[in-house]
Amino acid sequence: MEGEDLSINALQRYDDDAIKLLFEQYYTPLVLFGKGYVDDLDASKDIVQEVFTVLIEAKEKFASIDNLKAYLYQATRNRCLKYLRHEEVKKKYAEDVLHGSEEYYLNGILEEEVYHHLMKAISELPEQCRKVFLLVLENKSNQEIADILSLQVETVKSYKKAGKKMLYERLKHVVPAAGLTFLFYI
Repeated sequence: MEGEDLSINALQRYDDDAIKLLFEQYYTPLVLFGKGYVDDLDASKDIVQEVFTVLIEAKEKFASIDNLKAYLYQATRNRCLKYLRHEEVKKKYAEDVLHGSEEYYLNGILEEEVYHHLMKAISELPEQCRKVFLLVLENKSNQEIADILSLQVETVKSYKKAGKKMLYERLKHVVPAAGLTFLFYI
């Protein structure tokens, strides 16, 4: 088929010569067309190769060369738009990860610092208050703490109230006030 025009009949058979001629005639124009959308020559080349691969694997039948040509350009355009959407998603994800990982990192540092200061302050509480607060950190209820330490529930509440006051005084200069709100929920 070398030197011949591409015929729809030859293409209907999808023989190697017809595919080669189709590729030679339309590859470069389609790559340039695709580059107008994606502004990346390598990406455009990949997109056009995908278009040809799908066409050959599907063995589409066309009524005319014009229909085939319209298909190739439309398929290239659609794949370029899909590529651009995918790139936008990748870009947004990368920004989210970058921003999120920095935020996660900073929050992690802050959380560790607060925890370190809290544990140090708890260790300095009087013995019974300290025991109560360590159990509070294990999410034990007042009744469970009372049972474990053989105390009355009201006594546990008193230790918690006194401990909160002491912890607040010890931590207010180290941890911003917003960071001490957890004490109100203990």
